[in-house]
Amino acid sequence: MCMKVIEQFLKSKTHNESDCEDSIFFSENFAAVIDGVTTKSNLKYANKTSGRTCSELIKKALEDLPVNSTAIQAVEFLTSAVFSLYKELGIQEQVLNSPFERASSCIAVYSRTKNEIWMVGDCQCRIDGTYYSNTKLIDSLLSDIRSLFIQAELKLGLSVEMIQANDSGREFITPQLKRQSLFQNSLEKNEFTYGVIDGFKVPESEIKVIKLSSPTTIILATDGYPRLFDTLSQSESYLKKILNNDPLCFREFKSTKGLKPGNNSFDDRAFLSFRLKLDSGD
Repeated sequence: MCMKVIEQFLKSKTHNESDCEDSIFFSENFAAVIDGVTTKSNLKYANKTSGRTCSELIKKALEDLPVNSTAIQAVEFLTSAVFSLYKELGIQEQVLNSPFERASSCIAVYSRTKNEIWMVGDCQCRIDGTYYSNTKLIDSLLSDIRSLFIQAELKLGLSVEMIQANDSGREFITPQLKRQSLFQNSLEKNEFTYGVIDGFKVPESEIKVIKLSSPTTIILATDGYPRLFDTLSQSESYLKKILNNDPLCFREFKSTKGLKPGNNSFDDRAFLSFRLKLDSGD
């Protein structure tokens, strides 16, 4: 069985592709989208954000990922690649104690050998039209809180445009966005625990494995798409509709961040669709 790309698309929310914290990886054995977690710290890695740094590290590590890796082995391999950066910079203790400063990413990976999709964090996928997500409760809670704050701001007389220029809702939840990292890869399981690739062990319970039978078409995407459809055009059209109707992303589509003036979306986005074929000549 071989894999053939149908569509792929990668876009920075700022129009500047060097800012993009998402990545796409495709080889004969693995396909992946990588979502670099939006930085919540001033810490830079060689003048790059922590999200972009992690995304690039994982993309490079996937080139060397053993073909027969299980989901757990693959996550450990990618985790080790990120931790090596901390060792190189001598900041192991710093990022251990301040998890919001870690280089972190969410991933969705398809393994041709295992015929499985592995997800850590809030990426999404479609398998022959069936949708799968991996959202976390803490994002939903903070999105609701931001929505409440923004709606109160509007009642106090601010306009949508004024809040876009200075997102007071985002500012209000930022301390909690940093605090949520205390639950990142936490071995103490509770409803707020979530997994990311950040150089520290990901609990097995936070590695989502989707076992496939005989899929034909697979789509992997980051959470820069509010809803994932069967084509890039449909997914982009729905995103455009959301941004036109709800640019602050607090009503029709609730998020922890909205569309900033001058940007093209509320987040970076990556879309990869591919077809599985019996052989290269099929």
